[in-house]
Amino acid sequence: MGLEVRLTKKIMLTIAILLIISRALTLFTGYIGMNLFNHYNNMPTYERSEFDFLPAWKLQQPEALEETQLPTLTDFLKFDTYSYLRIATQGYDKVRIDEPHTAANWVFFPLYPLLIFITGKLLPFLEPIAVGMLLSNLFLYAALLFIYLIGRQRGLTEQQAGAVVFLVLLYPSSVYLSVAYTESLFLMLSAISIYCATSRQYALAFLAAGLSTVTRVPGVMNLAFVAGAVCLDQGFRFTRTYVKCAAYGVLSLVPMGLYLLHMYQITGDFLAPFHEQSLNWFRHTTAPFKNYIGYLSNPYFATPDGWDNGFIAFAVSTLVFLVYIAYIVVHFKTICRDWKQLLLYLYGAMLIVIPFSSQPYFLVSVVRYMMVCIPFYIYLVSLTSKSENGFRLFQLFFMIVNVIITIGFFNGYYFVI
Repeated sequence: MGLEVRLTKKIMLTIAILLIISRALTLFTGYIGMNLFNHYNNMPTYERSEFDFLPAWKLQQPEALEETQLPTLTDFLKFDTYSYLRIATQGYDKVRIDEPHTAANWVFFPLYPLLIFITGKLLPFLEPIAVGMLLSNLFLYAALLFIYLIGRQRGLTEQQAGAVVFLVLLYPSSVYLSVAYTESLFLMLSAISIYCATSRQYALAFLAAGLSTVTRVPGVMNLAFVAGAVCLDQGFRFTRTYVKCAAYGVLSLVPMGLYLLHMYQITGDFLAPFHEQSLNWFRHTTAPFKNYIGYLSNPYFATPDGWDNGFIAFAVSTLVFLVYIAYIVVHFKTICRDWKQLLLYLYGAMLIVIPFSSQPYFLVSVVRYMMVCIPFYIYLVSLTSKSENGFRLFQLFFMIVNVIITIGFFNGYYFVI
């Protein structure tokens, strides 16, 4: 705990190469999937077989390599990306919340689209979607560097910290870390919050945590972690450090305050982003894990609207739960004796609980939401440190599901959202 480590050029280069290779393989997977399987929203085309030993009809596929479809920027323009880019280019929907309206984009927090807007002004020759993807990959690289440092802080070896980084890139739905979504930005801000709070760099920790609150809803947990780290480091005696940290804490609330003030000016409701979730986005705060428990009593493969594949979501969720439960069982005494270990454990637990508290019926999006839980990767590597076969088994599971979700993303299947 608290081990001072620094990034060497070798480590930075290794992580950069690993990132590039993983993104290239993701693109390759999408390319193969686009040409091998049918798009979700397109009617499949069949043709008669020319050979007697084959079925009479077969799915029409490209034969020559030049007939295949190469991924373009349009293939990355899916789902929530439309909303982020619209906010970046046109701003938020300007309608009062008490007036009849369709699903408004207020539920998408402002930091990521704001960064796309600013960067777009600096790089006017790039399309907004390209700017978003460029930023996401840069954020991802920074996130991986800080995650490596966190692993070393927590006592992992260089090889184990590298394994944590590798798992992040291999996690099912990691394609979202490189497209115009908030996953990479939030992961980076979370990693900076954890690392800086543990290193007692409180100003940077509160800054990153405050910005994360206007990136995604769970950003409040970053603030809670930083505040908890301050209390554990400084004790419960009044000191000058507390005064400084109190000031940092107040300043960290400014981004969210400005966002809610802007929402009030547009909608007439300070809490419009949260109220709109239940009004038009089918998100309702509910008892934690009600959807997971509901799946046990009524298992389903897919929902009628196609927005969720229950079997995949349940399998990945169960794996995450088992790792988290196993870690506290194995390290119960250590966690109970070390308040900082307990703080990190509870922080990660809340990042798992929150995705299972916003939808009472289905498991839609929970796989992607859990991806930013940094402690999960550290605990998985720690638990399998003495079992290489166990670690390979998790890697294999991640890889298989990640391939399925990546192909689903490129082919427009809703369940990957």
